[in-house]
Amino acid sequence: MTSNFRLFLASPGDVQLEREALTNAVDEINLTTGPLLDCRLEVVKWETHTSPEAGRPQQVINDQLGAYDIFVGVMWRRFGTPSGIAESGTEEEYRLAYKRWENDRDLPLMFYFCEAPFFPASIEELDQIRKVLVFRKDLEGKALTWSFKNHEEFEPTIRKHLSQRLPRLVEARRGISRRRTESSEPDIKALHDIWPKLDLATQRAISIAYNENRQAGDPGIQTRDLFSALLRIGDAPLQEIVAELPTTALPEPTQGPVSEQTYILEERPWLSSCVAASIRRLAKVAPKDYKITPTDIFADIAKNGTGSSVVLLRKHNIGPTDIDAILRKKNINAVNATH
Repeated sequence: MTSNFRLFLASPGDVQLEREALTNAVDEINLTTGPLLDCRLEVVKWETHTSPEAGRPQQVINDQLGAYDIFVGVMWRRFGTPSGIAESGTEEEYRLAYKRWENDRDLPLMFYFCEAPFFPASIEELDQIRKVLVFRKDLEGKALTWSFKNHEEFEPTIRKHLSQRLPRLVEARRGISRRRTESSEPDIKALHDIWPKLDLATQRAISIAYNENRQAGDPGIQTRDLFSALLRIGDAPLQEIVAELPTTALPEPTQGPVSEQTYILEERPWLSSCVAASIRRLAKVAPKDYKITPTDIFADIAKNGTGSSVVLLRKHNIGPTDIDAILRKKNINAVNATH
């Protein structure tokens, strides 16, 4: 039986382009990903799912819209007008969704902020953007927030994120449970300690790997995720190493719109044992003032790791001595860590 999911879209009135873009993205998902998963999305909006009725306007909207399976909020430069119990209807809708999320942590609670530049032309507009910024700050750690640079970027972003979320929603609907990986305080501390010692490319790769899983509702990093992100960033020395390996021995590079914001430092990520062990090894052996590179972390995991991507390398007969041989052949230096 087809699984139907209701997606509620909450926003002030200045993001009409994004509201239309989300509808377009959902229409495409229903034609592509939906049939593969035997599911369908329905966008629930006040302009299409409510009718005139006596009472407090926002309460009427809340009551008529009913239950939903996904909450998506969007803001740009306007916060909205007071609803009677909140500073705006969008804020009230979010607060209600957050209460539901506290009882059901599987409810996707996704909020997007447009960063397209504009110049406030009045005190009222300045006050509106101030409220947006205060609200965004309040959301940190409470909801999955995401920024996009312009109106055109939103549609491919939301399409990708919804496509990532759907498999988990379908599994939950059909009673298929996944074991959640818990974050570890020692791993989080190790990540924070090593972060200043990473070069910018390595920081980018780790952020990309985390943000991909974060948006899919699984905020952590395993070896495959990190390798995919490392392959995406196009670091030149690492590309030389990769060129020596069979293409089937590596995962595909991370695809589509990706955020490089360092949410991983603001939240509580889980790290696979393979990734966490590599961080600790490199922290011990990296020389003082040395910046750890994508090549360092790739070579370390490829030689010493145990994750699924390392298993794939071994299946292609790529072992520690082979990685060392490639490094020598290409005259590439890498921090040498051992178990």
